[in-house]
Amino acid sequence: MMALAIVGVAAAGYAATTLLDVVLAEVNGTTVTASDATIAKALGLFGVRSSEKPIQAADVKHLVDAWLIDAEAARLQITPSSAEVEQAWQTVAGRVGGMDTLRRWLDRADLDEAWVKKLVEADLRWQRFVDVRFRAFVFVPEEDVTKALGPGLHTMEARAQAVGVLREEAVNRELAAWLADARARAAIRTTGAEGTGLPLVFPLPAPADSATTAPR
Repeated sequence: MMALAIVGVAAAGYAATTLLDVVLAEVNGTTVTASDATIAKALGLFGVRSSEKPIQAADVKHLVDAWLIDAEAARLQITPSSAEVEQAWQTVAGRVGGMDTLRRWLDRADLDEAWVKKLVEADLRWQRFVDVRFRAFVFVPEEDVTKALGPGLHTMEARAQAVGVLREEAVNRELAAWLADARARAAIRTTGAEGTGLPLVFPLPAPADSATTAPR
């Protein structure tokens, strides 16, 4: 375990925020910080659920895995186009209430848009890696579909839903096995700074009218 490292301070735009940004982990020389985790939780990146809850060990693990996947995606030359990155950026903005809300949050949190967009691009590579490396090769045996559906007649929609569920379960199993091997081969160190819960470095985005519009 490496010593706790302070790498910056919380944005001045949030006067009530006093938490210093800290290193949470190091993956093959690349750091995972509390800011990274906060942005991931704010925008729903790398499989981290959008949440105002404190940063937990599970969030750090998600980001360690994301950094491992991103390195492998780069090795495989999985590179989204500029148009695909822009579409992903628009999708992320939609999650928080639109581009105006997203950019207002970036300004208040004193976050560089280009940097955050790089994380969104990495999230897109993460998704593409799973598609290319696992989802494209998953085969769901007919007997598994029949077993999942059970006896009786079933609609095509029910069958398609069962196939989808079984496919994602297979993808998750294969990905988990790959990550276990990748972790075993990687140089990973954690600080344990999240402890029982590390407060977010800055508040999550909020729509413009969320604090000013009173119920009618």
